[in-house]
Amino acid sequence: MAGELQQAKERARAQLAEAYADDQIDQDELDERLEGVERARAPAEVAALTVGLAEVAPVTTALVPVRGEAPEKISVVLGSVERHGAWSVTGRTRVRVVLGSAVLDLRTAALPDGPLELEVAVTFGSLDVIVPPGWKIDIRCGAVLASVEQDDSHGPPSGAPRVLRVTGRVVLGSVAVVERLPGETAGAARKRRRRESKALAERHAKALPRGQED
Repeated sequence: MAGELQQAKERARAQLAEAYADDQIDQDELDERLEGVERARAPAEVAALTVGLAEVAPVTTALVPVRGEAPEKISVVLGSVERHGAWSVTGRTRVRVVLGSAVLDLRTAALPDGPLELEVAVTFGSLDVIVPPGWKIDIRCGAVLASVEQDDSHGPPSGAPRVLRVTGRVVLGSVAVVERLPGETAGAARKRRRRESKALAERHAKALPRGQED
């Protein structure tokens, strides 16, 4: 009985995630039905939570990014998507991650003019966005039992500062905007930011009138 219930819950999670990615249900309904799946104590209770949704087979691969009318849509369901190198980015991108992970590396991407907007919906998953130094980051994500973070930067931009706006909601997951130079590893980026922070503190101390140092 326990094995049958667990299988039913796995099928329901996949079905709900697919329905959410296909816009059959919204974020609030997804959250409500997923909570019901976790509370269910019998396969019949689980089945009742997917009534009216198209049947899907459980999968372990990610849906491929879909390009078309703005905004571009990137959906990840029970898998992972990574975009690196000279990939094309639209001005508005809608990113949905359900029970999976996504990495969007913007350091060497082909970028449009003007600010970039990411509309995110992350549930039981993670989204990492990698940007070069000097970008202006505006994160306005709601978070429910989730983390939303961005790296501090003290380095100057390589050119005119770009603007990245991140909106949406994160439920039981994470969104992080991390700063790295092209080709730079995470560890090297941390060391560079520490050096930049120390240099900034030293410049600040030198700029203070004598006797005003902390």
